[in-house]
Amino acid sequence: MKTRNLLGAMILSGAIPTLATPFEACPDTAFLIQDKYAQLYAIQLSTGFYEPAAPAEWTDMKLNALAFNVHDQYLYAYNDDLRAIVKIDANYRTEILFPANLPDLDFIAGDIAVSENAYYVYRKGSDEGLYRISLDPQAADYLQATQVITGKAFELDIFDLSFHPYDGMAYTVDKDGELWKINVSNGDVSNIGNIGVNGYFGGTYFDNNGHLYVADNSDGYIYRVDTQQLLPKAELFSYGPSSNNNDGARCPFAPVNVSETPDTDFGSAPDSYGTSFGNNGARHGRGDGTLFLGEGVNYEPDAYLEGGAVAAEENDGVAFINNIAPYRYTYFEVTASAKGELNIWGDWNQNGVFDEGEHVISDKSIDAGKHLLHFKAPKETLLGETWLRVRLSSPDHVTATGGVADGEVEDYKVTVEAADTLTTYYPGAKRNATLAFEDNWPLAGDYDMNDVVIKYNIKTVTVADNIASIRIKGHVAAMGASYHNGFAFRIPGLPTNAINILASTLTVNGILQPYSPIEPERADATAIIASDLHDYVTSGEACKFYRTENGCGSGIQMEFQLDIPVIGTIKADDIDAFPFDPFLFATEGFKRNYVFGEAPGRRFEIHLKDKAPTEAFQQNFFGRGDDASDPGRGEYFANANGMPWALNIPYDWDHPVEYMDIKWAYPQFHENVTSGGANRKGWYKKANALTKNTFRK
Repeated sequence: MKTRNLLGAMILSGAIPTLATPFEACPDTAFLIQDKYAQLYAIQLSTGFYEPAAPAEWTDMKLNALAFNVHDQYLYAYNDDLRAIVKIDANYRTEILFPANLPDLDFIAGDIAVSENAYYVYRKGSDEGLYRISLDPQAADYLQATQVITGKAFELDIFDLSFHPYDGMAYTVDKDGELWKINVSNGDVSNIGNIGVNGYFGGTYFDNNGHLYVADNSDGYIYRVDTQQLLPKAELFSYGPSSNNNDGARCPFAPVNVSETPDTDFGSAPDSYGTSFGNNGARHGRGDGTLFLGEGVNYEPDAYLEGGAVAAEENDGVAFINNIAPYRYTYFEVTASAKGELNIWGDWNQNGVFDEGEHVISDKSIDAGKHLLHFKAPKETLLGETWLRVRLSSPDHVTATGGVADGEVEDYKVTVEAADTLTTYYPGAKRNATLAFEDNWPLAGDYDMNDVVIKYNIKTVTVADNIASIRIKGHVAAMGASYHNGFAFRIPGLPTNAINILASTLTVNGILQPYSPIEPERADATAIIASDLHDYVTSGEACKFYRTENGCGSGIQMEFQLDIPVIGTIKADDIDAFPFDPFLFATEGFKRNYVFGEAPGRRFEIHLKDKAPTEAFQQNFFGRGDDASDPGRGEYFANANGMPWALNIPYDWDHPVEYMDIKWAYPQFHENVTSGGANRKGWYKKANALTKNTFRK
């Protein structure tokens, strides 16, 4: 016989009868006891997220057979050291109750009936069995324990049981996955069937729809079982905590929902893929808020499905470098905020679901930062539009549906093209790069690198390795320039006579321009986006410049799209690498700085560092002012310290505010340039910026 800790019992039960506070009516929280000395947790069944419900060290007791009592709104558990029941209130104070006639057994499974105020506990073994303990203070058998059925007649390998909200029966799943229904009034036990998974199911819960949730101690997986089905099968519902000592309880009349306050992330694909909560869609809890894709995560009350009234969230975690084609590598860049497990599925047969064989990236561990990865679609992949699902989480072995406690899910609508067609994006599909110019060349100027700031994206299409078309889309993000500048793109290696000049088009702010943007008589194809950017943007809001002073955040005024069809046979490898050759030139009739005695017009150009100018450039402009170009050595548009007048940053970059030298906005910039790019490679990131000196709308 075990010795009862009577002093501890008296201390624990001291003032509880007058101070005890029941839980609110039928809370939707699921409770979980873990650890040798019980710790009480609240678990969100929808995602598996859990956190302490009670203060640390709230008790030094060993507890099991956790149960929620719908008759008085308290939690109950069994303590085998005291051979007693522990009553737990909403403030996690405990009261010790000593049942009479209770054998000296370690009960590990239990729950409180819905139809009566009675606690049922179970222990496997021929000398053990199922016991009933009345919790009704008005009943004649209050705290009397009686054996319902012996262990010889009822011997199951189970670790918890739960009462159905409506039929009065207790349900449990044994370690072999057999689902059992128990009539506690007479001890009748019936086998309903196998749910298809096995494990040590130490936590079981019901919801108000009669769904049984069982949590496997070994891996924390939470399965949902519809007990109303003729042959109930387990559905992986979420990924909870693992433990070798688990026991759960919740009010069976409460629904299992995501939080009313949006703190869950959903995908956006059609619901056939398992997207909404009602369809056990892919979903991620907030966790500790540190793990997500891209720059951040949007939380929703439920999935905003594609084609729905509310637009899907803006996906920013994955940038595709080229298109998807059957049995060909697709390259992409993924951005993670912290270390996590990456999983990607593609609906290659376009049947509206992510099948088991469509898992193309499986449990790829990635650290915080940007990663260039690839996958290969199967040979049998169908052409046309389809969906990809991307999930980043702390747990591994996640599936395409179900809840996870942290991370993010992003769904991408993509187009699969023929294998001989390659679509390539810079810096990635639906991602922008940034061009930043200091237009005072060849003088250093204030070096705030915001005289012209353009965000842009390039898309090229090749067929059978020959370039077929080029599209450049972008917008003017800022203009701190007093000078009048034109803006153009040259594509070195693509002869002008190899493109369809008449079919080349420029669209500005959605309006097709009535002329070809291609500059005639150039060896390489050169497209003029604007002859004078001042024709398209104004400072607005009583500001001196356009979007370079904080508080001067007018909306984007100029967006453009350039389309160039190629008719010649030009290999994609023969043209310059991205970003080609973007440059500024002087608008005709407007003067520049004192270095030039007259308005230089089209003869004046500013290119990226070490990019040669076009034929229109006047060569003797080199070497004037602070310029240290040496054409004989292939060195262009840089000063003696290697500082450029133009920058290309393959990300959406926050430019410095007006008159703010770039070194005060990005302190690592100078070291990066003077080291030839070897050091401080991430100088341009927001984390490395003095944000008070960068533009804020």
